[in-house]
Amino acid sequence: MKITEVDFWRPFITSLEVINGESVILSVALDGDGDWQGYGEERVTDDNLECISVEEALQLDPTLASLPDLKPGQGAWRENRDSEWQLEE
Repeated sequence: MKITEVDFWRPFITSLEVINGESVILSVALDGDGDWQGYGEERVTDDNLECISVEEALQLDPTLASLPDLKPGQGAWRENRDSEWQLEE
């Protein structure tokens, strides 16, 4: 599933650091419920998790539109914001 083909109101779980521009999304996963998750190198805890919409995530990081097709339970990663996304094995 392409992130640009889902309803933009779908949940996207990320960190406060990503939302505040302090971290770049380096890994993305599509969970079994069809919800998206995206994190950088920050340590993720219950204290810094936030739920935004896919639309908001795409506004924060337009490069998410270039994510490969993901199946539920699958993820992708990249080394930095300028790197191409790689499917996790």
